[in-house]
Amino acid sequence: MGSELRMWVSDRLMSLLGYSQSTVVSYVLNLAKKASSAANLTNQLVDDMGMSSSSETRVFAQEIFERVERKTTGPNLYLQQEREAAMLARKQKTYSLLEADDEDENIVGVESNSVPSQTRKEDTRTKKFRKRVETHEDEDDEA
Repeated sequence: MGSELRMWVSDRLMSLLGYSQSTVVSYVLNLAKKASSAANLTNQLVDDMGMSSSSETRVFAQEIFERVERKTTGPNLYLQQEREAAMLARKQKTYSLLEADDEDENIVGVESNSVPSQTRKEDTRTKKFRKRVETHEDEDDEA
């Protein structure tokens, strides 16, 4: 908040209330920031601060309401990201895994001379071991 605005509010409070303190100025400016309309601000000034409900108070509320910068009323970035994450999590719960069908049915445009996938799978799955060469000479020596 600019010092110019604070000085203006202080001067106006001095003329309306007969006194002005920095905490009161800050309070009035915060009320103006949070107010949804000038009429709402007028009601808060009358109820909370004990100002008279005169035309001067309404004019003061209108002027300060127009001068004060208000924050955007939309959700902040953190809340927005949290909502998006929650929607994504709900969306992911709706998905499920599909059962795998036979690969031959899913392949489109398979050439006729290609090796069927079934025989290739069997070839890759079988383990190939070297056979141990047994020597019978050791057995003869022991006997």
